[in-house]
Amino acid sequence: MSLLARFRQGMQAAVPIWIVFVPSSIAWGIAAQRHGLSFNEAIFMSAWVYSGPAQFAVLAPLAENKSAMQVLIAGFLMNLRFLPMSTALTPFFRGVKRMPLLVSSHVISASSFIVPYVQFQKERASAEYASSATSPENGYRNLMFFLGVGITSFLVWITGTGTGFGIALRFPHRFDEALLFILPGYFAGLLVVETKGLPMMLVCLGSLIAALPGAVISSGWGWLATAIGVATLVWGVEQWKIHASRSF
Repeated sequence: MSLLARFRQGMQAAVPIWIVFVPSSIAWGIAAQRHGLSFNEAIFMSAWVYSGPAQFAVLAPLAENKSAMQVLIAGFLMNLRFLPMSTALTPFFRGVKRMPLLVSSHVISASSFIVPYVQFQKERASAEYASSATSPENGYRNLMFFLGVGITSFLVWITGTGTGFGIALRFPHRFDEALLFILPGYFAGLLVVETKGLPMMLVCLGSLIAALPGAVISSGWGWLATAIGVATLVWGVEQWKIHASRSF
């Protein structure tokens, strides 16, 4: 399969992502306008950050003139999840030079990771793929599939942001109250998907309880310190369980 055909194959696989990105990006554009961002600022943030959770998370601190360090740390922690995703995809891009990989990494998201990853895993299981898995040509073909997913999804997100910003200009100001539920609703949806089993429920409950004293101690940094503390504790417990299971 040629590189162009591989790119088109990635585009076709990205259609479900586009369907999800349209309402999410429009909601972000509306929220950005209502929080005082200009059109150029909203577009630039979507293009540079390219992360729905991170963009929604920093809206309130930006509107309240919080310190730049708080905004940067919040966005950094949100997007830190892209590091293991990129690491998981790296073996499929063998033979590709570093610069194309570095530029391509900008369009990775949770959606543009899982679609190529599942596709590459299926292809790896086939006998035809196994014969050429280590060739540089196959690495570039895989990269083109990833770009077909990532670039088109990125463009949908940018377009949706601009559309949402324009829609917000025509909404009455009383609509602002409904926008207060966009961010909590967005994260609630993500949380429901990930909340599986008793351990995850206990983590959510413990985080809620720990957030109360953190907010009392510091309204600006308390929630951030609590999030880092809980995440570190859960990670430590998971590592302990892994080492314990290997020792038996």
